Amino acid sequence: MAIFSKKSDRTPPPPRRTISRASDDTTRVDERPRHTSQYRRGRTMAGSTSHTLRESHAHALHQATPREKMHHLANLRQKLIIMLVGLFVMVVVLGTLLQQFTASAAVELSGIARSVTSVRVYEASLQDYLSQRPLERFRFNIDHDAMTAFLHAKHPEVESVVSEGYESLATSRFEVTLRTPVVSWMVDEKIYYVDQYGVSFEKNVHDEPSVKIVDNSGVDYTSGAAIASERFLNFVGQAVARSNDAGVTVTEVSIPAGTSRQVALTLDGYEYEVIMSIDRSVGEQVEDMGRVVRHFNDQGRTPQYVDLRVKGKAFFRE
Repeated sequence: MAIFSKKSDRTPPPPRRTISRASDDTTRVDERPRHTSQYRRGRTMAGSTSHTLRESHAHALHQATPREKMHHLANLRQKLIIMLVGLFVMVVVLGTLLQQFTASAAVELSGIARSVTSVRVYEASLQDYLSQRPLERFRFNIDHDAMTAFLHAKHPEVESVVSEGYESLATSRFEVTLRTPVVSWMVDEKIYYVDQYGVSFEKNVHDEPSVKIVDNSGVDYTSGAAIASERFLNFVGQAVARSNDAGVTVTEVSIPAGTSRQVALTLDGYEYEVIMSIDRSVGEQVEDMGRVVRHFNDQGRTPQYVDLRVKGKAFFRE
């Protein structure tokens, strides 16, 4: 009877359908995959280790599939090739720059036997030039005109400087051409030389010129002062050189008394002198001299002198 029955403390069991649903939900939660990697269509399969291979995990290579290992090795090979190519290019560039670099200069005199004493001064001057222009220590960047002008300012006997390439490690070879004198001029026991371009200098490594300037002008020269203007020296040098080219050999150049703007040329095989003026073109006077010499040779006449100072005319005395 209900009146005598004891009140139960137990909670009534849930319906069977509810239990079944709860059990299914628990099972579904437990069966969820624990792998949280992002799925990539066509590239990633369940259990892929590509991400661990990229991160260089130690255990990834043992767990990777053959396909993943192949891709991993291909990537390593590509990186290695790029590194080797870059290293090779860097070595070639550095080697080329080192081969072109000039740390020290070795000078060779054109047409003259090399000696330590003769080239040391030019090597020192080249080092001074390169110190002022460090970018020109690379031979492909050398300004030969500027280098020649720099050396000529210190050494007037230098005519040109040319880089001749590689001498040894970080040492470049330079060929220095020294001027060849065509006349010499002695003043106060000091000899000056003039080349075919009229440039005067004091140091001569070539043979002594056969033509000498005899100064009869009577001008007193002061020690340390120039013996003549650059224009005068230029005229004398070109007059001798062009006369020799025209087939007339000049043996002596003299300056007449009382003037410093005229010269008298003594010709080999002729007894008369040819007087020229530095105010006229040297080329025109040399051409006039050639015509005058041929004229007197054809007529068999020998004048005392020929004066070519006036353009288009020749004065002479027999």
